[in-house]
Amino acid sequence: MKFSTKAEYGLRAIVHLDKAGKKPVSLALIAKKEKISLAYLERLFACLKKARLIKADLGVKGGYYLARSAKGISVLEIVEALEGNVLPYNCFDSKFSCPVCKCKIHPIWLKLGEQIKRTLRVMSLASIMR
Repeated sequence: MKFSTKAEYGLRAIVHLDKAGKKPVSLALIAKKEKISLAYLERLFACLKKARLIKADLGVKGGYYLARSAKGISVLEIVEALEGNVLPYNCFDSKFSCPVCKCKIHPIWLKLGEQIKRTLRVMSLASIMR
């Protein structure tokens, strides 16, 4: 399994929000510091906002901040908000009907998918800030 730049850049950017506390941070500042396209960050932050992981204040002194504490946000929530389901194959997604889910290899992928989710779920945003 390979994550795209959405997860990498999104995690790098959201770290800036944690460092700032409740003080709103502009995307322009994050884009400059992380050398990420502002347009790309806008799309990523729209996903994070839709997932209710971040909030935004409008206006001159506006910007983004975490919707809850970094301890209360799992890396899984962030990655899934940006990448979608992290399971290795579509047959694990309840929206997808797989005709071969009874194959002999299915249990391997199921265990792998469960482990990936479990690992990312127990990692909080705060834990990667250490």
